Amino acid sequence: MNFRHRINKNDSGELLPLKIYTSVVQSLYADQAALVVGALSTAIAASILYAKTADIFHLIFAIILGLLNAKRILDSRKFQDNWEDIRKSRSLLKVWERKYLIIGSTCGAILGSWSFVTSALSTDEFALLVTISVTLANFVGISGRNFGSEKVVAYQLLWTAIPLVLGSFLFGDIYHILFGALLIPFFVGIKLMAGRLRNILLNATMTANENKLIANRFDAAMNNISHGIAMINDDRKFVVVNEKFADLAGVQGHELIDKKLKDIEGSEITLYGDSSQKRKIFVDIAGCFSDGQTRQKTYVLNDKRIIEFNYYPMKDGGVILLEDVSLRVASEAEIRILAKFDPLTHLPNRRFFMEEIKRLLIDNGELKPCSLYFIDLDKFKETNDSLGHTTGDKLLNTIAIRLKAVLVPGSLICRFGGDEFVVVVPELCDKRECGRFAARLIEEISKPLLLDGHEINVGATVGVSISPIDAKDPDLLLKYSDAALYKAKTIKRGTYAFYSTELGQSIKNKRQLEIDLRNAIDRNQFQINYQPLVNVKENKIYTCEALLRWNHPDWGWVPPDKFIPIAEDIGFIIRLGEYVLENAALQCLKWPKHMGVAVNVSSVQFQQSDMAGTIDRILKKTGLEPHRLEVEITESLMLENIETTNKTLLQLSELGVKISLDDFGTGFSSLSYLHTLPLDKVKIDRSFIEDIHTDKKSLVLLEGITKLSHSLGLKVVIEGVETIDQLELLQKRIHVDEVQGYLFGRALPAENLIMLLNGNASLYAAERSDDKKLAVG
Repeated sequence: MNFRHRINKNDSGELLPLKIYTSVVQSLYADQAALVVGALSTAIAASILYAKTADIFHLIFAIILGLLNAKRILDSRKFQDNWEDIRKSRSLLKVWERKYLIIGSTCGAILGSWSFVTSALSTDEFALLVTISVTLANFVGISGRNFGSEKVVAYQLLWTAIPLVLGSFLFGDIYHILFGALLIPFFVGIKLMAGRLRNILLNATMTANENKLIANRFDAAMNNISHGIAMINDDRKFVVVNEKFADLAGVQGHELIDKKLKDIEGSEITLYGDSSQKRKIFVDIAGCFSDGQTRQKTYVLNDKRIIEFNYYPMKDGGVILLEDVSLRVASEAEIRILAKFDPLTHLPNRRFFMEEIKRLLIDNGELKPCSLYFIDLDKFKETNDSLGHTTGDKLLNTIAIRLKAVLVPGSLICRFGGDEFVVVVPELCDKRECGRFAARLIEEISKPLLLDGHEINVGATVGVSISPIDAKDPDLLLKYSDAALYKAKTIKRGTYAFYSTELGQSIKNKRQLEIDLRNAIDRNQFQINYQPLVNVKENKIYTCEALLRWNHPDWGWVPPDKFIPIAEDIGFIIRLGEYVLENAALQCLKWPKHMGVAVNVSSVQFQQSDMAGTIDRILKKTGLEPHRLEVEITESLMLENIETTNKTLLQLSELGVKISLDDFGTGFSSLSYLHTLPLDKVKIDRSFIEDIHTDKKSLVLLEGITKLSHSLGLKVVIEGVETIDQLELLQKRIHVDEVQGYLFGRALPAENLIMLLNGNASLYAAERSDDKKLAVG
């Protein structure tokens, strides 16, 4: 902080920094020798005048001045003795400054009065000359000793000068008056000189304090940074060294200052990466300065710390940096390990594993004979979810250990990700032997184990591919084993499967199907057919179910059970579902007002989209009344999230949309759904009527479901009615609202359905002996 702008305004102790003010007050009491000499000289001069003139007032003044100067000398000694306490307190410093001001001003007044009295009472020219000379000498001494305090100088000069000048004016002749007049500019000059000296003192003190502050900050900065720093001059002598540098170099800091590099040895070190030869650090560093270029080396100390040396040349020397890089080196090593190995199982990760395969098993650009096993743990997710991730991690570690235990020499293994592992066995290419090894892997993984007090049983499914039979490229071989794993999962968990050309073609076809499916809407390849639901009592159509068909340009009509799961897997089902809803709603507007349209909604579509918002938007866009739309859901949807499903169905019901439960009686049927969900209709699966004539249990069960549904206010639809016998038995024994099946026709294209509704066609029974038409009202 800079206080120089305040110096010329006021030297009050309140304005000056404590350190500066301390220096000012200290300067008043510092020159005891000059004070003693001045006091003795004054006393001797007064004594001589008394001896010469016998005027008693000379003796009185000598005694008074002697006592006052003695007091000042004693105060000065006391000040020095108590300096350590005084320097810490601004108030004590002010007390001592005031004390000096009072006694000093009194001495000045006594000296001036001595000259005044001599001028008035004595006719001895020698006495007058001595008193004036002594007074002026003390006057000069005041400015020399006390210039640090402007206040002290001003008061002492004032009390000394006024009596001296007045004596010359009042009691002398014209020459004495002229002498007194000339004393005035003299005193002013002395005052100005004292002021200049004071400014020099303060500026010098402040500069010294600022330099000391900068030096202290530099020292603190140098000794608190993590690097060791040293500066050398052009003679290669150390001129600046911080504590960290001395520590890393193995010497004391003071031992380095003004010492040449060649005269110091320092710590014993070895080069990082080469521990064969030990050397002294400064001996090695000195050899780096020959060409004046920037240099960098890494050393290892005896205590295993790793330090990095950097030299940066400058015009008149250079800077040496020593940095402890032990943590950095350790971190880099850990990063290198993490980049190659799985941190949980410590097996190679996928990237490093593939690099090792290419490094060890590639010859002339082709993969050497080997077999690759893609392993997926069965029931791992259930274990991880039920027992926690900690147990799951322990399980993965145990599996990794078991897998390594059954590997043959030269095999490679990695944790591919999640609960998947990959093993490569060189030279194992015989399919039978590969099958035995895959079975051994499954057997080893499937052994029960005890973790955290829980007995855990997991299994494994394995996909196998072989080089060079299946592929000669490691990436392709991995891809094919993954495909074989998928095939094994579809067959049976806990088994293995080999890759085959047929499997590859199937995967290729599926991939092409995925690509084509994404473009099918834009290419207008979809067709929506409509199958009527016939009211049994009225023999009238009230609803038609929209059924999506895909006419592939190469493969013809692709069944829904083939492309719908693909649409769900690739995330296309939401767009596809909206397409069906919108087009079915538009088609329904062309039908009679009493008819509605039923649309199946995929469970994936239902869970992953805002179904209520989507349907509301489509209804508003098409203008279809909500009660004419019927949303069909399956029981599998209830297994996902019953609370969320019920909330969405309630929103649809509030819109006025009808809701039906499709394929009831299959899967995980639960009668509670009929009571808890806002349903309007139940569609009973065709499996209930396939053997209705021979299986009495099916008929009894069907009767019970229909009665229960009706008692809950739900309409009942029976699917799969294909014969007249089935229809007649249903009409005789069971209260059915609507039936659907081939008896009344297959699903029709939209234009054919319009013809039917306009009376230009009829629904034909599939198995009518009399070949008569069923009337459609």
